[in-house]
Order: sequence, then C-alpha cells, then structure tokens
Amino acid sequence: MNLKKIIFLSLSIIMLLNIIPTISLADGPITYDIVIKGGTIYNPSTDHELKDYNIGIIGSKVEKITKEELKGEKVIDADGLVISPGFVDLISYDPNSVGIELKVLDGVTSNLAMHGGTEDAVSWYRAWEKNGVLANFGASSFVTRHRWPIVGYGVDTEVTKEEDIQKLVDVVRKNVEAGALGISFSFEYVPGVKNEVIPLLNLAKEYNLPTFYHLRHSDEEKGLDGIQEVIDYGKETGAIIHIMHINSTGGTFVMDKALDMVKKAKEEGLDITTCFYPYDYWATYIDSARFRPGWQDRFKITYEDLQIGGTDIRITKDTFDRYRQQHLLVAAHGSMPESELIMLLKDPDTMIGSDTIIEPSYNNHPRGAGTYSRIFGKYVREEKVLSIMDAIKKVSYLPAKRMESSAPSMKYKGRIEVGGDADITIFNPDTIIDKSTVKDSGAPSVGIEYVLVNGVIVKNKDGIVKGVKPGKPVKSYFVDKTPDNEPIDFKIKVDDKEEVSMEKIYKIDDKIYLPIRETFETLNIPVENSIDGSINIGNILNLEIGSRKANLREKELQLIGEPIIYKENTYISLEDLNILLNEDYEINQSENLLDLKLIATKDDAREAFQHSDDEKPTESKNNKTIFIVYGVSALIIVLVLLGLKRKK
Repeated sequence: MNLKKIIFLSLSIIMLLNIIPTISLADGPITYDIVIKGGTIYNPSTDHELKDYNIGIIGSKVEKITKEELKGEKVIDADGLVISPGFVDLISYDPNSVGIELKVLDGVTSNLAMHGGTEDAVSWYRAWEKNGVLANFGASSFVTRHRWPIVGYGVDTEVTKEEDIQKLVDVVRKNVEAGALGISFSFEYVPGVKNEVIPLLNLAKEYNLPTFYHLRHSDEEKGLDGIQEVIDYGKETGAIIHIMHINSTGGTFVMDKALDMVKKAKEEGLDITTCFYPYDYWATYIDSARFRPGWQDRFKITYEDLQIGGTDIRITKDTFDRYRQQHLLVAAHGSMPESELIMLLKDPDTMIGSDTIIEPSYNNHPRGAGTYSRIFGKYVREEKVLSIMDAIKKVSYLPAKRMESSAPSMKYKGRIEVGGDADITIFNPDTIIDKSTVKDSGAPSVGIEYVLVNGVIVKNKDGIVKGVKPGKPVKSYFVDKTPDNEPIDFKIKVDDKEEVSMEKIYKIDDKIYLPIRETFETLNIPVENSIDGSINIGNILNLEIGSRKANLREKELQLIGEPIIYKENTYISLEDLNILLNEDYEINQSENLLDLKLIATKDDAREAFQHSDDEKPTESKNNKTIFIVYGVSALIIVLVLLGLKRKK
C-alpha cells in the first residue's frame, strides 16, 4: 500500500467519523424498566404539552423525558393518547378492594381519605400496608371519632371542659405524629363541634397541617355563614383551610358569592382552597342530620327526588320514615344547579375531589366510579368548558400541592418531571367518559388505557392487572423521612459586577443544574418558553426540552445532556450552559460561582447574544473535544497503517 492510498483511507475514516452520531464509549444505551413512547405529555407544573416525546422509568421514578428513542423492558405505545400525572383523589375514603379498583379504572393513583379519616393512624396504616393496596393511600385525623371516647356518640354534644378539649388536642397531635395528614371536621353532621375548633387549628398552624371542612350549612339561607365561619377560623389562627365539595355544602345556590368570599380571603393572605365533584346532585345517608325537619325547603327538593344508591328505588312520603330507620345512602336529584358547577370548572383555583368510594354494597353515589372520566369526557371534550391542561391541574397537580405541607411524598406526585414519581394515567381523549349512574353506581369508566402506580402498571388495555399492589402509604412528615433534593448555594458574576445569588440551583447526579429562564435573565437576556418544549433565548439561541441539539446563530451545537423538567421549572446543566455561552463570554468557574466576562465590547449580555451572524464564532469546548478525538483517532490509524507497510 503506497502513501497516497494510506492518506486517502485515513481521510475517508475521518469523514466517516464525522457523520456518525457521537455516542458514549464507556456505556451502552440504558434499558429502562418501562418506556412510554409517543403520545402527548401534559405536565401541569410547567404547563408543557410535549407531543411525541418518550418517558423512561426506572423503579418508581421518571428518569428521562426525551425526544430520543429509548430502550425498555416494557414499552407502552401511547400514540394518540394523553399522558397525565396520576389523578389524586383528595377527599375519598378507605381504599376497600371494590372501590379502589373502580378508582384506578377512573385514573386515580392516590386515594386520600381526607373527608373523614382515622382516629388511629398507626393501626390504619398498618392494616392497609399489610393488605396491600392498588393505589397510594393516606388519611386525615378525624375529629368526629376522636370525640367519641370523650363525649360519646351524640352529634349535638359539645366539648365544654378545658381538660377534655386539651385531651382532644393531645390525641390529634399524637395521631398526626403517627402519620395522619391533616385534621378533618364534619360540622353539619356533628353540630356539637364548636369549642375545640380553635385549639385544634392552633395545632394545625403549629404543624403546618391542612384542615378539611364539611361546612355547617348547605342551604341558600345559611350557606355563606358556613363559609364565613371557616374563613374566620383561618384568620384567627393562621391555619390552612380547605372547604370540601363547596358545590353541595356552603356554595349551593350562592356559588358566585361563595367563590368571591374565598378569593377575597386568599387575597388577604389566608391559605384557603376548595374542591368539588362534577355532578348536579349530592348524596348522603338518609338517617343523617342533613335530613332533619325542613330539609325539603333547605335543599329545594321533594321526597321523590331521593333515590337509594345502587337501586332504582325512589323515596316517597310514605316510605321516608321507614327508610330513615336504615343506614342507606340516597342521591338527591336536582339538588345543585349545573350553572354553578360550570363556575367551579372555570375557576382556575378549584380542584376535584370525589367525596366517596364505592363500597361492596354499591349503595353509593356514582361519583365514586366516574368523577375523573366525567371531567374529561363530558366537560372537556363534549361541552368544552375547560381545556385538557386545566382539567389535569384540577385532578392532579392542585390536590398534590394542597398536601405538600404535611406529606413529603406529594412533592413528587401530580406532575411529570425528572425525579418525579411514576404515577401516570394514560387516556384516550376521544373516548374517555363515565358510565356509572345512581342505579349502577359501580359501572367502570372507559377510555383510561393505562395506569401506573410507583412505576408498576396496574391497569392496561385489558383491565386491572392481577397480582400487583404497588400502592404506598402517604404519611405526614413526622413519619415519612424521604429526603428532598435541597438547593445549593450558587452565584453568578457578570463583568466584575456584584455577585448575584441564584435560587433553586440543584445537583442532580453530581452535576449542577440551573433554571434556564432565571439564569439568562440574570444576564439580561430574554427567554421565551413554549408549551411544546422549545425555548427561545434572545434572538439567536434555541433549545428544546429533551434534545441535545441547540441552535446558535443558525449553527447547530451538540449538548452533553438535555434541558430537563425538574422541580416545576426547566433546567440546563452547568456544563451545557458553558457550551452555549463560551462564544460570547470568558468563563471562569469555581465550585459555587460562575464568573462571566463579555468577550466583545457590548453594553450587556443581550447585545452580545445579538451580534451579527457574520462574526466568526469561537468553537465550543464540545466541538473542540470532538475534533481532538477525531484527530487523534486518525493519527493512530495512519501510524498503524504505516507500521503495517513497513513490516510488509
């Protein structure tokens, strides 16, 4: 082989190396436990709608959200489907085996018994952990049951003795420290709850616990009094207030005024939220205090509007007293104006809670099986009252945020982010709908294609997956010591100006990640985030979530990693930031400081990023590294070939 042939072969190899995508020589491609391929990811924590992305799941966590192809032990084809964070049912009840399957078939991945709850968190959690549950589960500390050993079962009996009130506070404190997630009150069903409220809310303030309320009044005349009562409690104590099912209790017939009261209290600094279920009729037990004399006038309904749940039996004047002797739940048809439901659906701050779970007897309201599919089928697709993203916020993100102050695990639910829990609901937006009725309260919803709980598929296209119970307990921070990734101390200095302390800078896998918008705005460079995942910086730099390709002045750069969604924001690694900036800045970096000096004589970094395209850009460190690797490779090849020639 002559020298010309050797040189020709070497150049051919160099050209071949330049057209082969850069890969890691140390590691092969990762195989994920589950890959969700395609579809549209709706992430409510950042308002992103990412079409045709791929999600890589390892164990119980989302590890990657990318445009790149991923390899998985299991692959879910989500083409044409909506990929949503799993739905968080804020006001459900104990996760019995019948009801929890119907919840999962309706897209629920976390079932929280915050309406009611338990008086003994230790025993409650131990029992459900032993049995195993299909979805995540948790409960509040239920004041009604805490009262029983002190004043008995009388619903009108008041706790009047100071020592009894203190005893009540002590048992609730112990229950929360054992894992209970908040404090739950049922004023209408137990009118005697009065004197203990402020002491218990002082405890809630001390421990930063949410408090949940079935208000004292449900009629048009006194409903707003019930709302004002809990607002006053919140203002006096500073405790977190959550009004449950405001459409059936407190706001009925006066919803516009009720929402105005909540909004005003929030503007005045009160941490107050509310939820509702998407039906125009409520249901409760016919022997409860809600049906005390005068109920027809209070609720504007008649005997015949009452139907026993799970049957087609309607109550009459003649049968009312007989059925009232039985502990039966009845639905009250026509008891809530649908126009008020529309108000709640359009309000950006309200969230969804089902207010029931189907029992084995099926004597329940159909909301226990159809709440979530009804939102997306009837009110998103058919009536177009709200968007898919707004609905996803109400069923996942907002309920998770409500619980974060007491439940550490909820910081990783209700969102699809790197490091988030792989609680994911995948549904068909064209077919999802509820099927349950008062008569057939346990009819499962349709259109939910897949449900993942903690990275385990619990529902697929064939139905509930048998033999899996991956649900984890959701407990208070006294018990749940799951460590959170805390932000690190980091500063940016530009052109010898004063150092700027950056917030929410994190280390992930030993790499420093910075929030894209906040970082570039520190350099006086505007950032525009699009819901489709593209990020425009200044006028000349474009990035995309989940892609290692960046475009700078119409030149394509290759990043080491990818921009990611993390902690309710969009992040980029420090090493990739250096690649993007080193054409315009002299970069000096220490462990906690990024020191930048403009190379060109410009007034600020924005102008530097807008310099004309005919200025010759400096090669990035990444490109230099690739060039060196290729050059060394070619040199080695030449030397080897020359050696072979000499030997020959």
